[in-house]
Amino acid sequence: MTVPDRALPGDVTAPPEPDGDVDAAAAVPETAVPPGETPAARCRHCGRPFPDEEGWALHVGEVHPEAVDAAEREAYETADAAERDELFVYHMKVVVALGLLYSVGVLGYMVLATL
Repeated sequence: MTVPDRALPGDVTAPPEPDGDVDAAAAVPETAVPPGETPAARCRHCGRPFPDEEGWALHVGEVHPEAVDAAEREAYETADAAERDELFVYHMKVVVALGLLYSVGVLGYMVLATL
């Protein structure tokens, strides 16, 4: 999937100046790229670097929704669906782990209570 107007790996140009729709606090990237590494993507609106395209797509769709084009919207929807699926699986694992922990606790109490 190719997304227009975003920095590619190896692009060492300075981040773009933020658009007028971004306030000054949001214009300063919260992350820094370690020396010798290049980000997988960089936001064309605020210049924030991202280690993967999924994070970039989520950022653009949530922080700059009024400025996205069709390809960016599709990338956002795909990344959002993948994130929701991953979160659902995580929640199911937590529920199963808590259920098992509760069951072991009850069984352990029953064994200790019969001694």
